[in-house]
Amino acid sequence: MPSGFCAVKKNVCIAHMLLLDHTLRPLTRLAVQRGWLFPTVEKRLRHAYIKAAQSLDGKGATDSRVSISTGLQRREIARIRKESAPLQTVRQPLAEIIALWWDDPTYDPNGIPASGDESSFSTLARSIRKDVYPRTFLDILIENCAVSESGDVFSLNTRRYKPIAGSEDQPAYLVANVGDHLEAAVSNVVEASDNHDMSVHYEGLSETAIARLDQHFRSRMQQALEELDSMARPFPDTENGHHRFLAGGYFFDSRNGEAKKNDPKAIALFAFLALTACSAPEVVSAQDCPRKGGIGGTGGTGDCIFEQDAS
Repeated sequence: MPSGFCAVKKNVCIAHMLLLDHTLRPLTRLAVQRGWLFPTVEKRLRHAYIKAAQSLDGKGATDSRVSISTGLQRREIARIRKESAPLQTVRQPLAEIIALWWDDPTYDPNGIPASGDESSFSTLARSIRKDVYPRTFLDILIENCAVSESGDVFSLNTRRYKPIAGSEDQPAYLVANVGDHLEAAVSNVVEASDNHDMSVHYEGLSETAIARLDQHFRSRMQQALEELDSMARPFPDTENGHHRFLAGGYFFDSRNGEAKKNDPKAIALFAFLALTACSAPEVVSAQDCPRKGGIGGTGGTGDCIFEQDAS
């Protein structure tokens, strides 16, 4: 094999490794902030490597084949395989309580008692989780302004549950949302799947433009999520199946991010909608906001259109 080929292959490999930095940087920032020491994270990474190799290689994934594809020692692979445990889906009872409260006519969003009859919050909460005292759920919802209290009556203010900053529900949602988003995109790249993964991204935007785009995105995203929520909730009662879905979105603004926070002139937009149709942000004129960007992603239906003038 020509030596030049080996050099090219090595350079390509290095370039691919550098691509990981953008993905790993926020994860490692979270790990350090949460006190997840490197040896612990490294151990979980080894588990993930072995599971990925097994998934890609199928039933023929012997310890030797896994060792070749991962670089791990066979003895370590055999030990880790014995330790592996199935992943557990983390439920979000507070989100389920809000959704049921909004959709079920038994519970009036305009006001229900804390306890008592079948339409009380206590009955609602226990239909979701019986091992947690209903008042615990109610106090959390009041604290984050999802529920209002007026005497003995409690009313629902929103259809969504936004965890309190610093609560354990925040990393739980991070794991669910980011994990599925990454899984959808990786499946598109590795397995040629057709998961919807599209984003619109622009640089050189003013703070005013970012604020307008952010407001428009939040409005459209909330509308889309509420429509999907209303569509999905009746399905378990009418159709049988073991599948699940997750659809959502995020709006990244470099003013609030780590990547370029030290550069006041660097303002970038990155809006994402996963596994669902997206709506184009409001157009900003080129005079107000020089644009450098476009629409792209690992997969989608191609129905996300960002309007742009010819100039």
